[in-house]
Amino acid sequence: MLSPSSYDDRMSESGEHVAGTADGPGETWLSLLVEDATVEDLRAHRDRVLREAHTAPERAGTEAEAALAETLHSRLAERRLQARNLAALNDLARRLASLHDTSAVLQEVVARSRQLLGVDVAYIMVRHDDGSLRIESADGSMGSALRGQVLSEGQGLGGQVVSTGRPMWSESYLADERLARGESLERAARSEQLEGILGVPLQVGGETIGVLLAAERRSRRFLEQEVELLAGLAAHAAVALRNAQIFGRYQQALDDLRSSNASLRELDVRRQRAAALRDRLTEIVLAGGGVSEVAAAIGEVVRAPVVVLDNDGRVLGAPQEGLVLPADLPRPEWFADARTVRRPATDGELAATVVALRGGYAGCVLVPGSPEVDDETVRLLEIGAVSVALVISSERVVAEAELRTRGELVHALLAPDVDAGSIRRRARAAGLDLDLLRCVAVLDPGAGDHRPAEALAARLASELRGWSAEHAGQIVLLVPRTEAAAVRARVVALGGDPLPAAIGIADCGGGVGEVRAAYEAARQTATLLLALGRGQAVAQPAELGVYRSLFSSAGRGQIADFVDATLGALLAQDRLRGRDLVTTVDVYLRQAQHHARTCAELHVHANTLYNRLERIEEVLGPDWRDPDRVLELQLALQLRRLAAVLASPSADPRSPVEETSEATRQA
Repeated sequence: MLSPSSYDDRMSESGEHVAGTADGPGETWLSLLVEDATVEDLRAHRDRVLREAHTAPERAGTEAEAALAETLHSRLAERRLQARNLAALNDLARRLASLHDTSAVLQEVVARSRQLLGVDVAYIMVRHDDGSLRIESADGSMGSALRGQVLSEGQGLGGQVVSTGRPMWSESYLADERLARGESLERAARSEQLEGILGVPLQVGGETIGVLLAAERRSRRFLEQEVELLAGLAAHAAVALRNAQIFGRYQQALDDLRSSNASLRELDVRRQRAAALRDRLTEIVLAGGGVSEVAAAIGEVVRAPVVVLDNDGRVLGAPQEGLVLPADLPRPEWFADARTVRRPATDGELAATVVALRGGYAGCVLVPGSPEVDDETVRLLEIGAVSVALVISSERVVAEAELRTRGELVHALLAPDVDAGSIRRRARAAGLDLDLLRCVAVLDPGAGDHRPAEALAARLASELRGWSAEHAGQIVLLVPRTEAAAVRARVVALGGDPLPAAIGIADCGGGVGEVRAAYEAARQTATLLLALGRGQAVAQPAELGVYRSLFSSAGRGQIADFVDATLGALLAQDRLRGRDLVTTVDVYLRQAQHHARTCAELHVHANTLYNRLERIEEVLGPDWRDPDRVLELQLALQLRRLAAVLASPSADPRSPVEETSEATRQA
């Protein structure tokens, strides 16, 4: 091949390049090439020069020069194409250097690959940790069949490229028997109508991380320069892809670090809030604050109303104005599996944290409804519940000490052998003005559970600013400035239906003597209510009618005379002869003089009953079964029973007739 200078010298010697032509003066092969003339322009110039040639050597020389010019034109075209490709690769490298998102890098690579090679479709496969290849991005595809396809190593043309680490192409992919395509991959290739495919590896540091592929929808043989061009694209793509992956991991690590820092800052804020709440609650507890102060402090931190409920679902402390509690209040079984329970509520979510003491369930700290009940709120409620437990426990200790003090004072006040002066001094020390007492109540649950009666007495004492204490198996309530009738009304209002005990209420004029007298009247009233079978009733002495006579010495004397006149002969027979005549009369009359039922209750044979009835008739006379005599007998039996109960407050209020019968049988 001639160099441009030697070519020009030769043309100068022949005079051809300076000869004037129709195309203009001085037009030469070199000037045409410089002006980027087409092959057709070169051939037209050849034809013109041949027309002017006069000899055969001149024409032969012109033909040779024309051939050299076309060869030079072809090589210049190749160089220009290579320059354009290099420029495109450099531009791609700069473009990829600015991309840090993996998907953007992949899409840019396939778009440039399709453009530079002039193919129908370009796509890229990325190798994953398990060795599989997945088509991550495609350009020019007719549908979505290609994207997302997964190949195992060695499968398809891409799998072969990964296995060998070398470029590979197929003139007709679907007919190429060298390739194991698999059903899914072959279906995708048919859907895209792919024929000629070229694949080159994406390699970084000797590691193949993917495959770049260019494909035609017709059969095609790929030239060496096309393979080199796609390989150059793949080299840039591999570096950019690895950089994007590294940047992605770095960005993910940075995001994780930022998230961790944010979480740590949030955790620090939460810890500060929790510490501030603990400090505030400690101040309240040490200052002797109550449940209301603790609940208010918790509410300020959790930004929601907070109330404390006791084990019966009652609000402890001062209730908040306008606060509406849910109909379904927390119960002990709610907290079987967790300290804090969260449930849907009208205003968002209900949250309740258990307050547990050594004795068991003591209540709960409740947020009736809040839209922002989160894990932090739960933690703050649990912190608050500990302080609530401390306050309740402290209040219970104080209450127990007060109860002991009050109990000791009540015992001394009601004991007849303690002088009034000593009682007054002890009462003043305990903060009780005996002269202001206007009512004494006695709650006697009998053989039942004492706790409901104690709770009712405590509520009455709290509401009426009085004292309550246990004395002689009963609960005594001392009320200042409130008369017995008003106290009775509050008992009915607070005690519910039925009442937890027989309750006697008596007016008191103030002073030690008056208190003792009122207590005795109230005690006898409660005892009499129990004896009458009215163990869930409340009464004042005036409400007992004829039975009031049992409270006075004169009345008891008259009743004793009446009982002796009515039953004395039978009682004498029982004492002297060990018989059960009084018991038989009592049961016989209560059973409406029915023989069979009387025998059943007395557990005696019919003949025994008939013998006793005959003996009773001998003692009382034949008219003892007349209505008037029956009324007298029943009244005498009832009064005798009640008199015995009132005479011994600690005695079991059962029939003294039965006691006499048992004593007789034992004798």
